[in-house]
Amino acid sequence: MPTQNTAQTVVFLEALASIVENSPETYSADAAKELSESILSMAEVVTTDFRIDPSLLDLTRQYAAADWHNELAAVLLAKEHRAKVH
Repeated sequence: MPTQNTAQTVVFLEALASIVENSPETYSADAAKELSESILSMAEVVTTDFRIDPSLLDLTRQYAAADWHNELAAVLLAKEHRAKVH
């Protein structure tokens, strides 16, 4: 039976794929897309092999999005970053 950790693994792989795909500064655009697709394929394999409940995966994605938003807000509001924001 899949656990929350398994769903978190899938969400992590999806986030990593998105970061890679949107980072052509590190890779060429084609290489970034290819690596991103490979990572997403890993996420699909985990989802299928562990039969992750779609509602558990959606809930985990929502929590991850909230965590990323909170992390970004904390960084932007940190004293050392305030001058750069305004």
